[in-house]
Amino acid sequence: MAFETAWIATTDLVKANIALAEPLVFVLGIAEGIPGLSLVVPSSALFLAIGAAHGAVGGQFWHLWLAAACGAVIGDCLAYGLGRLLRHDVARLRYFAVHPRALEAGHAVFDKWGPIAVLAGKFTGFARPFIPVVAGIVTMQAPLFLVASAISSLAWAAAFLAPGYGLRLLID
Repeated sequence: MAFETAWIATTDLVKANIALAEPLVFVLGIAEGIPGLSLVVPSSALFLAIGAAHGAVGGQFWHLWLAAACGAVIGDCLAYGLGRLLRHDVARLRYFAVHPRALEAGHAVFDKWGPIAVLAGKFTGFARPFIPVVAGIVTMQAPLFLVASAISSLAWAAAFLAPGYGLRLLID
């Protein structure tokens, strides 16, 4: 009974604020691509919950999916730009100076897989925000990076939002 009451309260809150769902996943998508920030913002986990709540109140999956993917592409582009702009000095940035293994992990994945690392990078957890930085450092061609980022962002957003819509079927 308590779960049912909490679920009703949650869906009522989501219904009243459904217009905020797309901007929220857009911002979460950006945060997921920013080194350091991605470690404290659990976007992937939040996408499951948001997908379930959004779907339960009749929200459109496609709108939410595209907002999340667009945010992820922007986050990737910001990280790529950081790597490209500061490629000779990026290791001196505070975060990377304190966590040099993060940058090393990104290099290792990129060295092994090249452009495919950007495609698969969204699903590598800890290395996810560092692969775009490394792509910028090694000056991967921007159009190739953008295509790889768009494809991976669409797949990542779907992989973490769609199960939430499926969970809604179990709850309803």
